[in-house]
Amino acid sequence: MTLYRWIEVRLLQRLPDSTRRSQLVGSLVRGLSAAISGVFLAYFLSALAQILIVRQLGKLLYGEYATLAATLGLVASLLGFGLDIWLLNEGGRAPADLGRNIAHVLRIKLLGAAILLVLVGIGWANQIVQTPAFIIGVIGVICDSLTNTGYNALRALRRNGQVAIFQVIAPLVLLLALLVMRYTAISVFALFCVQAATSGALALVLLWRLSNLCGTLTGHRFDLGYLVRGAWLFVVSDVLSNLYTQSSVAILGRLVDPAAVGLFKPALNIIGFTFLVPSLIFLVGLPHLNAAGLERQQYRGLVRAMSIGAALYGLVVLIGLWFFADLIIRILFGADYAASMPLVKVMSLVPLFKAGSFVCVAILLSLNQLRLRVGIQAVITMMSLAGGLLLIPVYGLSGAVWLYTATEALIFVLYLCGAALALRRA
Repeated sequence: MTLYRWIEVRLLQRLPDSTRRSQLVGSLVRGLSAAISGVFLAYFLSALAQILIVRQLGKLLYGEYATLAATLGLVASLLGFGLDIWLLNEGGRAPADLGRNIAHVLRIKLLGAAILLVLVGIGWANQIVQTPAFIIGVIGVICDSLTNTGYNALRALRRNGQVAIFQVIAPLVLLLALLVMRYTAISVFALFCVQAATSGALALVLLWRLSNLCGTLTGHRFDLGYLVRGAWLFVVSDVLSNLYTQSSVAILGRLVDPAAVGLFKPALNIIGFTFLVPSLIFLVGLPHLNAAGLERQQYRGLVRAMSIGAALYGLVVLIGLWFFADLIIRILFGADYAASMPLVKVMSLVPLFKAGSFVCVAILLSLNQLRLRVGIQAVITMMSLAGGLLLIPVYGLSGAVWLYTATEALIFVLYLCGAALALRRA
């Protein structure tokens, strides 16, 4: 602990409880404001890149691209993105162990990446047309996984501004590449190549930065038992999350029609853009909730501030999507995608559900109730997969939209009950 940190802790201990609570909430608000203002540019550039992709590929090619991307999302869960949330969670509890934890996560991810590439090469060998794009996409997923590890390590250190700077690079490069290729024929393979190359370079720079902040990342003895005991539930949780999140798009594209995905995915992109603030509330708030020496009233003050912010944001987004969905679709994707407007209106409640879910998950993690969270996710995953296989082949695009909305609503209700139970036990 540095001298500055020691003095800060001692001064906080001498302040009245109400003053300390207000300072903690103020720290949360300042961290969230910095994260939002910095990350906004990254998401804005990413949105522009997605708009250009939709416009330049057209419905058919974009349906193929989105279907492959959704499949890659399922593949990504095999690399254990849940390890990154474990890293963030443990970084708030024990900052001194961050370098060791980063080293463990990187090693297990590289091992998983090697196995994954072999399996992909075997499993997709007969897909002559899509195999090259898919393999390049898998390499990009591996690089993104290493990059996400770096992001969460920096967030555990509360360096949200640096995360935002790094996050700007990848969409900026992709956007510039799309602008260069705007008047030429663009392929799905070329898009995946640009994304994979950018992700690889970014991962190398980010890991070099972390080695400067946390010391060498190669001098720690690998202890598989330590990693498994600490992180296995986080891995399971993330696998389940990817399954119920990506399954509707994958089922729609494989069993119904890729062109339907070309309408469904733009609507999902708009809804996904609205998750920026709730996800930042979670990422910035979790290290605060996990801070050592946090008292009961201080904890409740932080939870209250996070809940109020999430609820207000969700309501504002709900109103905006309901009344301006058509305008948003036309501005972002053009008149050809006007048929996506009713889909956005149906899903306009999802950002409100998602905002509440993020806060509830932060509560569950900070109170060591990950088993309860995984149990909820297991129920949701089974219902989502069963519903997708039963409803989407029959009702097509409409079935996918209503299933997605109902799934997010049920997730929020179950998480809310779980968080209330965890708080009562605490």
